[in-house]
Formats: sequence, structure tokens, C-alpha cells
Amino acid sequence: MKFTKSVFLACLLCTSMNFASANETSDILSSKVSGSGEDVVLIPGLMSDSRVWQQTVDELAKNYRVHQLSIAGFGNQPYAVPLRQQFIKPVTEAVNNYLSEQTSGDAALVGHSLGGFIGYKLALKDTPNASCVVAVDGVPFFSALVTMNPALTAKQAEPQARQLLSAYQQLSAPAMARQAAAGASRQTTSSEGKQKITTMAESSDPKTVGRAMYELMTTDLRPQLNQLKVPVLQMAATGAFPQTQRSSAMTHYQKQVSGSDLITLVEFDQARHFIMWDQPQAFIQQTTDFIKERCHAQ
Repeated sequence: MKFTKSVFLACLLCTSMNFASANETSDILSSKVSGSGEDVVLIPGLMSDSRVWQQTVDELAKNYRVHQLSIAGFGNQPYAVPLRQQFIKPVTEAVNNYLSEQTSGDAALVGHSLGGFIGYKLALKDTPNASCVVAVDGVPFFSALVTMNPALTAKQAEPQARQLLSAYQQLSAPAMARQAAAGASRQTTSSEGKQKITTMAESSDPKTVGRAMYELMTTDLRPQLNQLKVPVLQMAATGAFPQTQRSSAMTHYQKQVSGSDLITLVEFDQARHFIMWDQPQAFIQQTTDFIKERCHAQ
């Protein structure tokens, strides 16, 4: 299976405070904070801003201090020029700085899609500023999952990732929104969610999106999973697959996370990529149970 923009996008997708990386002059993150209690930090995915988490926040803020992060260039956030040249490292460092400065240092991280991948990056740090990670359909190596080829390497994925990067340098925001709209039905069953996906894509910065996609497609964290420092709950969305293909899909998720006993894999067979929209009650239950049972049990 070859990569295309439509295939890849189909598989991804209070008081404000601004935080800049120590090495950047432009702001990378903004946040909204709600509730009180132990810290839970929510990281959005590709072309998404904090709005993807609002339903989740309404529930979690009853018992937790919830931080909704947004990343420059995604959704309603102005782009930061440096993120057009390098994305994963500065965003990961900005989130890590935020955790150090704005939380107790043992927050639970919940990341959707690209946000889940960033959660893995943070969980691999020598001294994580988090107690656990919930990866919401975000995996250690997206390219292998998208192509359903666990033998795929980052080097093999690079040529087509480079083509996508080049294409996104020329892409307009309206065109990106049309692509997102075309793939929205594979990402969620929610009509409101489909419209939100399109709206956030239309206001995202294509150059930032292209850079993020390129780095995500060419970064394989699977070999490092034996170095994880904190437990991870890996949520797998199989609801977009026909019933007969879901077992095979779960096999590919299992191959993504087989490198560490600290990872718990759970299937959401009625949800598409935006699990928190399609199975909200099950999502909240699994998340809160994991936080209670694993996040502070080290």
C-alpha cells in the first residue's frame, strides 16, 4: 500500500497562557486549564487544537486539573516559523518544559494521534515529567500502521514522506480542508466532529502540517520501547474496519507495542480515529481507571 495524502490523513487526524521554548522566539504552545486535583495534560493531534478535547474536559475537570494544550500552526493557533523547519523536537521540548513549570511533575499525559506519539517521546526521557501516558490511536511508528507493513523502516518511508512534505509547501489551507473533509468519515462517526475536523484543517498552516507529517512518517520509536520509564495505555480504534478485518488490525497494533511490558493495549471497536468522540463513555472510563491504577502506582 502506498502513501497518499488522503490515506495518511484518514489514519491521523478559561485563561490562556503562552509558553515559548527556551530556544525559540515564537510561541509553540498555548493552554487552557480547568478543574482542580492531580494534573492531566491533553495533547491534540495533527491539525487539531484544544477544541478536540472539550467533551473530555467537561468530564475530567470534575476530578482533575486539566490542561488543554494547543500547538502553533494547528487549528486556530497562529503558526510559528521555526515549526515549519523542525517540528517534533521543539514541540516535545516545549511540552516537557510546560510539564516542568506548570504541573507537579507527575501529570498524566493524554495525547491523540500525533499527540500520542509525542507522549511516547516524553515517556522515553531519562526523567519524565509525567507519571503515565494515554496514547489515543497514536502509535510509535505511524508509517508501519498506515501501510500495515510492520517490516517497514523509516528509511523506506522517507521518499514518499519527502513527496508529501514538498506537496504541502504548495498546498493552500482551503485545499487542505477539502482533503480533510473527504477523509472525515473514516476519522469519526460524529457529524459535529466531521465539521470540526474540516474547520480546524482550514485554519491550520499547511507548511507546519507538512513538516509534522514528514517527521511523524520517518520516526520509528519501536526500537526504543524497552527504555520506557512510565506505563502507557495504547488505545486502538478499529471501528472503521469491517468486522472481519478487526482482528487483523489489532495484530498490527500489537506489533507496534510489543517492545515493552509497560504498554497496555485496549481496543475500541465502535470508534474511529477520534476515539474520545465516538466512544466517549468508554474512553473516559478507560482513561480514569488507568490513571488511578497505573499512573501513581510506581
